[in-house]
Amino acid sequence: MIKRLIGICAALVLSGCASLPSQVDIEVGPELSALDQQDLSFYSPASPLPGATPSEIVSGFLSAGTGPQNDYQVAREYLTDGFAPRWRPGEQTIIRVGAYDLQSASDELQIVNLTVGARVSADGSFENISPTTSTLRFRLTQENGEWRISSAPNLTVVTIPVFEVVFSQYPIYFLDSTASQLVPDVRWFPNRASTPTQLVAALLSGPAGWLSESVLSAIPAGTQLQVNAVLVQEGKAIVDLDATALSADSRQRGLLLAQLRSTLLQLPGVLDVAVFIAGAEQDITPADIQAIPAASTFALTSAGIIRLSGSEAGPLVGTEEITGQLRPNRIASVNGGAEHLLAAPTGVYRVTARGETYSSNRVSRTNTVSDIQGDLFGNTWVFSNSNPGVVEIIGADDALSVIPLPFTGTVLSASISPEGARLAVLVSDSGQSVRVFGIVRNQQGLPLRLSGNLIVEPEASGAASLTWQQSSVLRMLSKTASGTGSIYDYPISGPRKQRTAPLTAGSVIEAGFTVIDSYLLSETGEVWILSSNAWQRIQTEVTDISTGR
Repeated sequence: MIKRLIGICAALVLSGCASLPSQVDIEVGPELSALDQQDLSFYSPASPLPGATPSEIVSGFLSAGTGPQNDYQVAREYLTDGFAPRWRPGEQTIIRVGAYDLQSASDELQIVNLTVGARVSADGSFENISPTTSTLRFRLTQENGEWRISSAPNLTVVTIPVFEVVFSQYPIYFLDSTASQLVPDVRWFPNRASTPTQLVAALLSGPAGWLSESVLSAIPAGTQLQVNAVLVQEGKAIVDLDATALSADSRQRGLLLAQLRSTLLQLPGVLDVAVFIAGAEQDITPADIQAIPAASTFALTSAGIIRLSGSEAGPLVGTEEITGQLRPNRIASVNGGAEHLLAAPTGVYRVTARGETYSSNRVSRTNTVSDIQGDLFGNTWVFSNSNPGVVEIIGADDALSVIPLPFTGTVLSASISPEGARLAVLVSDSGQSVRVFGIVRNQQGLPLRLSGNLIVEPEASGAASLTWQQSSVLRMLSKTASGTGSIYDYPISGPRKQRTAPLTAGSVIEAGFTVIDSYLLSETGEVWILSSNAWQRIQTEVTDISTGR
């Protein structure tokens, strides 16, 4: 069970991304001024050549979108003096698929047709889309005898390889609905000196829409930066908030600092964070957010439960009689592996250590289980083929409740994020899709409902299982047309990546830790581990596997 933060409100009413209102007197100090900071450079786009044709100007301008340094200084050289300062490249980034088609309607009008595979919005949100044709129009005029662009869309265009070099993913952090864990919300920004400012601005703007009902922010609503820059001086990021933040009390400020530190300390060269309010530095102690405990992976066999990882790896002596009698086909390990929930033909049973042996007791009569998962708060989620419209929640005290599932179809596989604030499901309806929902909980950590509906993969053909490989990455196991297996990583926000293919068709995949990247259960009951990009078989005659926290 999670140890609760002392002093947090007993109940928080969520409305959008809720805040924690209070009041404290804080002195207003002098204004901070911005300092020049150097932009990073990965590509060096070419400036326009003398005598370039209108089509060459547009082509060069599009290529210059690979150079965000100095606020796209080179790209602005292709624009007229009047339009250059008004062009806003940060409003959107288009990730194109294949080559674009440049057509010249006239010297004054150039038209670009391209296929869009993904896009990034101004707040850094990445969206994969089905390939869609888009048309961009560029108007040109002559300035000092040279063609220049006088009107263009407020965006840049890149390919995936360029995107992965120029942009980086950065999680910004909010609080879960119990205010006891930090929840990442991944954004993508160009690698620039202004990245700290962009991250804090995104944090102040609030979470992605699908997360807004299930997370909180300790930053008072409406807070902005006092100075539109987050400076990094001698390894310390200086965040100066405006007077709206004066309403935050000491508890809020501790949580606020925890959010800012988790968001900014991921940046190279940032070692600490100082918070100012209206120019006055604040003496804040960050809230003690309890670390997510290490996980262990267990295997369910007819001869008992086996711990697959850690220094205590081996059979759990005393579970062999339980599995032999119950004949379960699913396992969920909870409370750091101290307890196990088994789905059997006669219901769901909790298996608990009793001295040197184990005992079991039935906690649910649900007997048609498609998947069973534990969460950080000690709850167990039971997905049933016979009642696909709801998920049954077994509390740590064995109390039963149900919450509706906001989709149609059957859950083939489910996984709860490490901090317990998000649920990912592989759904089979007319086809297969991967969806992620926010989890709204009460202050004791009991799930109350699901919110949002982020479709990570709308066409998950042949998918068999998914797991949270990292805090913001789903790993999905699929079966190819030839009968072999494939594994892809799906960032909650970002392009997918293929991983080392397994040597056999699999049915379940679980995240590994430290030197083990993944555990895979094959269709023939073998457990394989992925380590150093190589697969190795470690166990046979296994029915199911579970990684529990």
